[in-house]
This record gives sequence, C-alpha cells and structure tokens, in this order.
Amino acid sequence: MNTRLSRTALVALGLVAVTAYLGAACSAGGGRVTSGAGGDGGDGQGQGGSGGDGGTIFPVGAGGGGNEGPGGDPTTCAEAAMYRTYIGCDFWPTVVANNVWSVFDYAVVVANAGDQAADVTVTRGANTIATATVEPNDLAKIYLPWVQALKGPDADACGSATPLSATVREPDGAYHLVSSRPVTVYQFNALEYAAQGGPPGKNWSSCPAQQCFLDCFSYSNDASLLLPSTAMTGNYRITSQAGWPGAANIGAYFAITGTEDATNVQVKVSGKGQISAGGGVPATGPNGLATFSVNRGEVVEVVFDPSSDPAGSLVYADKPVQVISGLPCTQMPIGTQACDHIEETVLPAETLGKRYFVVPPTSPNGNVVGHVVRIYGNVNGTQLSYPGATPPNAPLSVNAGQVFDLGVVSAPFEIVGTNEFAVASFQLGAALVDPNALEQAKGDPAQSNAIAVEQFRIKYVFLAPSDYDVSYVDIIQPMGANIVLDGNAVSQSPTPISSNYGINRVKLGPGVNGAHVLTSSEAVGIQVVGYGSYTSYQYPGGMNLKTIAPPPPPPN
Repeated sequence: MNTRLSRTALVALGLVAVTAYLGAACSAGGGRVTSGAGGDGGDGQGQGGSGGDGGTIFPVGAGGGGNEGPGGDPTTCAEAAMYRTYIGCDFWPTVVANNVWSVFDYAVVVANAGDQAADVTVTRGANTIATATVEPNDLAKIYLPWVQALKGPDADACGSATPLSATVREPDGAYHLVSSRPVTVYQFNALEYAAQGGPPGKNWSSCPAQQCFLDCFSYSNDASLLLPSTAMTGNYRITSQAGWPGAANIGAYFAITGTEDATNVQVKVSGKGQISAGGGVPATGPNGLATFSVNRGEVVEVVFDPSSDPAGSLVYADKPVQVISGLPCTQMPIGTQACDHIEETVLPAETLGKRYFVVPPTSPNGNVVGHVVRIYGNVNGTQLSYPGATPPNAPLSVNAGQVFDLGVVSAPFEIVGTNEFAVASFQLGAALVDPNALEQAKGDPAQSNAIAVEQFRIKYVFLAPSDYDVSYVDIIQPMGANIVLDGNAVSQSPTPISSNYGINRVKLGPGVNGAHVLTSSEAVGIQVVGYGSYTSYQYPGGMNLKTIAPPPPPPN
C-alpha cells in the first residue's frame, strides 16, 4: 500500500466491503468494459411511433422556446410549467446511497435569477423541514438531514464501509421543495469536502477521521441538477455505470421518487442487470420485468448486484416520477485511484436528442486529460456517425437498451444518430487528472449527462459552490457565438471540435455567492465542473427539456 493511499483514508473514503479495504479492491482488477464490445444487444423494443404504441405522454405545454427564443427564463410558476426547462417551482430532492461520514452535510442549493424574491419551503411528508427567502440574483444553501435508509451506513473511522446490498423502499423518503417563483435547484451529496463551512454553529469535532489519525475530508461527493416536477415524465432510459464487483462489492442503483400517489412502475431490466430484492421489489434478472408502485414522496432505491449493470434498463410509470442513478463509490476506470460517489438525474426519454458534442471535462489544473464515455441506445437500429474525429471503440449503430463503454476518451467528438439516444460522461480518478500532487490531490470520479444540441439554450443561471477550491464552465458553442459570463464578454476563442462548433473552457470566479449567469447570441451547452481535495462534482449547467422524441413502448 503506498503512503499516499494509507494517509488519506485509502484515498476517497476507501469504500469497500465490510471485510476489505480499498487497497485490496484496487488490486483486485475488475471488469469494466473498455472496448467497444457493446451492451446486451438491446431489449428488443423499437420506437413508439405515431400509431400510439409508445409509453405515456403526459399533457404538457410545447415549451422549450420561452419568451426569448431557445431557453427563455420563466417569470411565473405557470410559465415554468409551460416552458419545460430546468427552471421551475416544484422539486423533489432525494438522498441516494453514499457511505460518506454523516458529519458532512446533504444540502440543496437554490438559485434565483428572477427580479423578485422567491419564498422556498422544504417539507418531508407532513413536516416542514426548512424555509428560506432567496433574493433576486442570489442563492440559498439549505442543509437537510440525511435520510439514512437511502444513504446507507457511514464508513467507519478508517474508511471501511458496507454499501447497500438490497433494494430500499422509504415512504416519504424524498424532500419536497416548493418555491413561489421559478428557481434552479441542485443537490449536493455531500456539500462540503473538508471540515469547514456548513450550517451556522457547525461543530466538526465529531469527524471520525481523527480516530484513525487522518485528515477530515469527505472523500466521496457528487451533485445533481434537479428537474422540476413539471418537466418530469414516466419514461426513462437508465444512464449509469456498472457495479464494482470483487473485493469492493459495490452495486449500482437508481432511485425512483413518486410525485403522485398510486403511481404504477415497471422496470425492464437491462440484459446485464440483476435487481437485488427488497422493499417489496422482487429479485429480477437480465431482461426481466419488475412491477411495483410508489406514492407521492416515496422513494424506491433499486439496488443492483455488484456484478451487474443497470445501464439501458427502462423505467415506465403511469404518472410523472424522478429518477437518479449512481453508485456509492467507484473508480474510473477500475484500478485507478481513487473511488468516489457518483450520481446524476436521469433525463426523460422524451427529451433525448440525435446530436451531441461529447467533451472531456477541464481537469483541476486547467488542462484536459479525458473521461470515460458511455453511449446508451433508446431505439432499435439507430445508426451513428461522427462528423469530425471518431473516438476509439466508437460503435456505428446501437439498439434500444444497448450500452457501449468507450473507455477513456481524451478528445472531444461529435456524434449524430438517426434516432434519439443518450451519452454520459464520467470523470477520471485523481491519479490521472492530478498525478503530480504531493498530497491532497484534486479530483476523483463524478457523473454527468451530455446534453443534446437540440436542448441547448441562450441563457443559463448556474451554480459553482464556493465550498470547492476551483471550478470551471465548459462551453460547447458555435464558433461565432458571442458569450457573456457574469457581465463580461468571454474573449478567448473556442477550440474547434467539428461542424463549426468548439469548446471554450473558462475558470470561474466567485460570482454572486457562487451563482453565475451566462448569455449567448446563439444556443450553447454548458458543463459545470468543480474540484476539492480527493473529490469533484460535475453536472450540466442547464438545458431545455422539450419533448422532442416519442417515448419508448411500455415494457412487456
């Protein structure tokens, strides 16, 4: 075991099975697919067409355009429901599995880009948990208690932990956040990466690290951009990573949160998936069908066997639900220090597009190392093309439910499909992105969705929390777009990718308490990336959520 690994809680919390340390798990190898060998061959489901054989389409406004072209900001809650963007008035923050020490805080951050104050109330079941008033062009951090059943047990003082091994059902497990004005909401699991900050009066003396003579770092964080319930649907193609088998024994999961009572849910398991029974959900193997119900505010965290892969599974609900996928901790790629919690909101299948620019995130020191890329099929027979450079292991076609893991990709690329599909990005471990750090290396895995060009916007209000050492916004833009960030023109020229699009990487200043505003003369996409010691976060800075694709047919 090397010195750095042992003196940093086995770097990134050392999440392993109860009888093993991450040091053992690192040497155990593992089976992450890094060639383009493909997924399970698809789930045999084609595209729901005009004949009405697709999943349920809920009545919503056409949305997306807004009052300023692509990405107009809603000024009322009624407009937020009509425009269907990431800005809204009704959200369901949901704790998902992470063995981080509970002394670090689960929190939501609410940003208000409007011209009037937003009154925010957070409840859980019948209980009011928190209230806040968010002034115009400001934000509020709202610290919320962990929901232990969904979080899973804490690691012990020396970094050994037992991840969830069974599916969990938690009535009233989600928080319900309601705002009087349209806002943007992010959840951080956990918010702090070191023993500083937190709610007023926070006492860090209980941090378990001191019992093993370690520095008090969380080692395991990620964040998700939450979608308002008015943009949710009942149809989701799971975008996630595989579990981590062997000595680590960590299963992947996705958490389904109900927004209405008596919601019927079906999960068509991927060809490489295996649901671990629990919470009234039966053990279900590859290509099997699990059926259950959820009520308003209830969470079913569907946990998969560590040797299986939930990616490509199909969730169908007869009322709107939220889906968040993740792992308590994983390495990226397997065998690379160090492991970290990953999570991300799964986008509704109706919002998936046919064209993406897939860009490696800016690394802690401002350079570009790479990321792990996965491509997820949603329609049988989807042909894929690459107008610029073709990445290694890139498939030329993908079927519904099929998943291609491209491994580590170091250069941006454009990908176009004949039908809608999805792409996800996974940050690499600190050993790759900050290899020369003598101690307290920055980085480790995080998960984010690539956003389809069809859902790009001309305005974003986004958050880069001051709790992290350094943050960047990666802007995917037309080469001639004029971009203004926090009132200042972005003067640097983008680096070309293809099709007259490029990538602009901008280090972020403090903004307004961490809140930033970006406007552009043409629609652009953004990824927000931040780093602290032994951890990181990444999420899309926003997107439209227009209904641009038919839902997949219901599972059968």
